[in-house]
Amino acid sequence: MANVRDMKQPLDEATDGIAAAAHETAESTKEELQRLRAKLRANGAQLEDDLRDAGTRFAEGAKKFSDAAVEQVREHPLAAFGIAFAAGVVVSRWLRGR
Repeated sequence: MANVRDMKQPLDEATDGIAAAAHETAESTKEELQRLRAKLRANGAQLEDDLRDAGTRFAEGAKKFSDAAVEQVREHPLAAFGIAFAAGVVVSRWLRGR
């Protein structure tokens, strides 16, 4: 019959193996999380740059449109007034119908 000492040694070896595997898994998971964190930071920085560039382009386009609209109003003030009046009538009827 096997004594307790003979049974304890394989259990201790199995426990040590499981602990080593768990430690190795934890370390590899930690390294992978660090790689993912670095990648997310890089992607976030790139997205921030892209959004800043898009905002700048949008602002430039809005400025050009605004300048063109101001120029048209200066050149044709009566037409601008008529268009604004007609738009006001349409919007007021649309809102009144609700």
